[in-house]
Amino acid sequence: MDNVIRQYHHLRAEIDQQVDRLLTLHSCYLQCQKQCTDCCMNLTVWPVEFFAIAQDLRSAGIKPAFDEQAACGFLKEGLCQIYPFRPLICRTHGLPLVYLDEQDDGPVHCVTFCRKNFAAPEAAAIAFGPDNTLDMDTVNETLARLHLAFCKAGGPIGDGEQGRMALAHLVEHLL
Repeated sequence: MDNVIRQYHHLRAEIDQQVDRLLTLHSCYLQCQKQCTDCCMNLTVWPVEFFAIAQDLRSAGIKPAFDEQAACGFLKEGLCQIYPFRPLICRTHGLPLVYLDEQDDGPVHCVTFCRKNFAAPEAAAIAFGPDNTLDMDTVNETLARLHLAFCKAGGPIGDGEQGRMALAHLVEHLL
């Protein structure tokens, strides 16, 4: 399982590099700032990601509190308590992300981003493509393969819908 967790960390580092590139490329169109929590919510993640985050928090000596009433229970005064170890989806919020969308006349690549971003009139002229977006289907496929490898190596399958785990249960695993 440790090898799969290392592969997850490698994927996380790759995503961070792509995110940094997109942040630099689109900086003049991005309105999301520190303490913007519009995209924050309580999530479920694959067990490989859940246990990698739990392991990272333990290694760092971080024991976050979880507020059941917050949009995301790991928010405290508008800041994420698990920020360095947050899930992949949290790392990509707000950026131009591309997904394959099944339409009646066949699959179409769709780009999505935070409604606050790319609001300037000149942003309408941006031609989104592989060089200025993040392909989330590829990210999710890689993460799903890591999940299967994690389970095959003896890791828990998960207890939620589709074998996913509520991130809210991290606190219990850190006790």
